[in-house]
Amino acid sequence: MRRETDRDACRVLYLDGYTVPDPKAGVPSSDAIGYGITASSAIRDGLAASGLDVVRPRLDPSPTGTGGGPEARLSWVLANYHSVLHTLLEDPPDVVFCFHVFSVFPVEIRRMLLDLGMSIPIVGYTHGSHWDPTDTFRTETYPGMEVLDLANLHVLDRVLLVSEYMRTTLRTTIGAVNTPLAEQIDAHAAVVGLPLDVDRMDACRSDRRFPRPTVVFNHAPVSSKDPERFARVMARVLPHHDVGVLITRDFAPWQPGGEAIAELARRFPDQVVLGRDMPLDEYYEALWAADLQVSTATHESLGVSTLEAMYTGNCCVLPRLGSYPEICGGHPDVLYEPGEGPLEERLRWFLEHPEHRRAVAADLQQMSARFHPRAVVRKIAAEVLDVAFGGP
Repeated sequence: MRRETDRDACRVLYLDGYTVPDPKAGVPSSDAIGYGITASSAIRDGLAASGLDVVRPRLDPSPTGTGGGPEARLSWVLANYHSVLHTLLEDPPDVVFCFHVFSVFPVEIRRMLLDLGMSIPIVGYTHGSHWDPTDTFRTETYPGMEVLDLANLHVLDRVLLVSEYMRTTLRTTIGAVNTPLAEQIDAHAAVVGLPLDVDRMDACRSDRRFPRPTVVFNHAPVSSKDPERFARVMARVLPHHDVGVLITRDFAPWQPGGEAIAELARRFPDQVVLGRDMPLDEYYEALWAADLQVSTATHESLGVSTLEAMYTGNCCVLPRLGSYPEICGGHPDVLYEPGEGPLEERLRWFLEHPEHRRAVAADLQQMSARFHPRAVVRKIAAEVLDVAFGGP
């Protein structure tokens, strides 16, 4: 039985992912300095605006500080568990919402609820998974934790997914191991996407443009984004075109693509700008001023950085894999067959045909409206209310 409540509004205990507002803290993962800040805040604000009572854990200041390193992150995770327990005992919510199920583990929250004899549903996002064979970031950073990843999905009352690609991938790969479990997780899943922080992007809009057509590479320094391939292609394009390149993230020498990006900047100092983890407002201002965005990813569960580029009027050049066909509506001028040759061909075409480039950018900008906070949060709120009062 669900517990009775005397509150008018559904109370949601909202658990953020670990974020680092200072991008210079040296945390490479996008959930820490990118969509974890922008999309999560849009969800929190949107749920509250739709009438839900959104509360967050009360966390004491971390004894290890907020420098963004592993100790600070782990200290923050432990503090969250303690705060969740305190909230369950003092003022239980109607729903627990985990923005990232591989941050504060739903498995541990479910164990608390079972030990306390409570029946409170848990809703959670998976933003990437060990069960996506292309998601090398998970397997490289947390090797051998596939079963834990699966358990976190299994204990959720509603699994929120960012794309149909993720739903199909999870159903297929989990089903290859355990068909009934895959069917159970899929039955509890809902594709809701992620909201873009349009208010912040709009506030950063100006008439400023870069002095030459500019290509943005706004992906994390991880192997699944294949930054070395981007550097190789641009090294062939830059000598023959008056084009600039903006690398928004910091690429340390020991990180994937670090040496290749540094070499590209050394060879073309007048054309390549290294953003080195730009603050969000500067990043959004630069997107509005740019012309093209390129991905060389071998994995993409949604593509928030691409959606941000779409919203800010960029023409995106994307490999035909993962969720990219989904978010660009299969646009034939946007997608290229994975490989350096097709990418180089697409880039040169758009640089030589600016009117066509701007037309494609306008198409993509319209498509990004599907990820406006109003559209996405409406879906999320419906799922939360369903599991709180009408779900299984």
